[in-house]
Amino acid sequence: TGYEFAHKDDYTRSYPELKQGVVIYDDPSAYELEEFARRLKPDLMGAGVKEKYVFHKMGLPFRQMHSWDYSGPYHGVDGFAVFARDMDIAINSPTWNLFQAPWSTAAKHGA
Repeated sequence: TGYEFAHKDDYTRSYPELKQGVVIYDDPSAYELEEFARRLKPDLMGAGVKEKYVFHKMGLPFRQMHSWDYSGPYHGVDGFAVFARDMDIAINSPTWNLFQAPWSTAAKHGA
């Protein structure tokens, strides 16, 4: 999960709700986001428009979560159906068959 412009009480209230293995980041740079993705190898990313292009460049399925330029909103019962549809589109897009994720390519070359 991530914050931009968070206050201490945001972290204090959020932390007890998180499961083990959840990472909190606060307004990361593009470099930090790339390193985050390289190390954790997520299957899907959801964030804002600023992060979108970093993850698309890396070949990671991405959904813009809090600016509904393309789809959404995702709140409530009706929003969950929209969210599920958009996740399916992001993960199962035929475009992912056109190239390999950078870490898959690196593994084949012994990096």
